[in-house]
Amino acid sequence: MGERRVAKTIIEIECAEVWRQISSYLDDEVDPGLRATMAAHFKDCAHCSAVLDGTRNVVKLVGDERAFEISSGVSERFYQKLKDHLAAREQKRDLGF
Repeated sequence: MGERRVAKTIIEIECAEVWRQISSYLDDEVDPGLRATMAAHFKDCAHCSAVLDGTRNVVKLVGDERAFEISSGVSERFYQKLKDHLAAREQKRDLGF
């Protein structure tokens, strides 16, 4: 009898899901399977890797005793820009781009 081969399943994760889970990833609050999937994604996706580094830096800054306040106008503009960016990426993905 010949050797039996088992197909390997490739598990991928979309960037939007990585972004939703990135805080939990940094806080080590994701299950080991998701953590491994995200770690593999960060190795292959320069954009998400940059988001991870940026988020890590923000966490360090906010956790620093010299924390600063951001005005509500700046905060609202930031969140709106982030929402617009995510919506545009989602739309491109849905259109197959």
